[in-house]
Amino acid sequence: MVTPTLPKMWEQFPELSEPLVAVLNRMATSWHIGFEDIDTAIRSQLNAGKLVRPALTLIFSKLTTTPYNQQAIQLGASVELLHLATLIHDDIIDESKLRRGYESIQSRFGKDTAVYAGDYLLTGMFSLLEQTNLPQANQLALTALQDILFGELVQKHHRFNVDATFDTYLSQIKGKTAALFKLSVTFGLISGQAIADDLQDTVSQLGENLGITFQLLDDYLDFESITQQLSLGKPIGQDIRNGIYTAPVLFALTDPTVRDDIRALLMQRDLISNADMIRLHELITQSHAMAKLNALLTDYTEQLQALIGNLPEPTIQTQLEQLSQLLLNRDH
Repeated sequence: MVTPTLPKMWEQFPELSEPLVAVLNRMATSWHIGFEDIDTAIRSQLNAGKLVRPALTLIFSKLTTTPYNQQAIQLGASVELLHLATLIHDDIIDESKLRRGYESIQSRFGKDTAVYAGDYLLTGMFSLLEQTNLPQANQLALTALQDILFGELVQKHHRFNVDATFDTYLSQIKGKTAALFKLSVTFGLISGQAIADDLQDTVSQLGENLGITFQLLDDYLDFESITQQLSLGKPIGQDIRNGIYTAPVLFALTDPTVRDDIRALLMQRDLISNADMIRLHELITQSHAMAKLNALLTDYTEQLQALIGNLPEPTIQTQLEQLSQLLLNRDH
């Protein structure tokens, strides 16, 4: 099997290149079910991700006496397999045709193959965890899976709900996005002997904060890119069409100057036209939504910087700042 190549973004992090390649090697050898359609389906997505989560595991392994250790590589590979499995299952539920710039597994190979592929990757994750001989890793992964499922169920329950609140959305993204970030950084910490006591609470909180910030930033960028997507002939507002209302929509629904018009447009559900989607974009832009989202992002960023400042390893702060800049400027 040909080993997947490292995404170009990591050329800016030469210190991480070798351990990330090792992560890819572990991922590439952790599964081979022997059924060609499943193997081909998994391989089609294996090399398409940016590897942000395993990179976080490696970065936070610097809080141990053995940075970038073999346990961290194993744990980083496991968290990326879990991430990929959740994406495959998400695409089945949302009937998404694209994933990471490629045709999704459910679209290309069918939903049955996608279910089997996602399930098999979960077995690969637990196999890698078992090999680390770290009982704590199994418990952390189980908790993350429970949180992810809860986030998915919250999202399902509130689809097309124009009365949903931001607090409800926050509980959703704490599961769907932040749980994996939290797991990634905590995996780094437990991969070896910690260089300081009582770090787990700080690292766990930092991971959750980072995941929430990442998702809110993603909401902001997705909203800002609607006009660009339309000009490129791409489908727009897919979350809205699926009844998933992110922060810009939820904040705009609290603005009495546009609330009724926005609700009327959203009541069209998945039948909303591109023209009405552009009108919705205009109304949200006119509202206080983006200002509220910007203020919230500033607040979370300040909290994140304070948490990073509490870490006993200063080079982590530099790496996280570099990584944040790359994520901020990522293409859609």
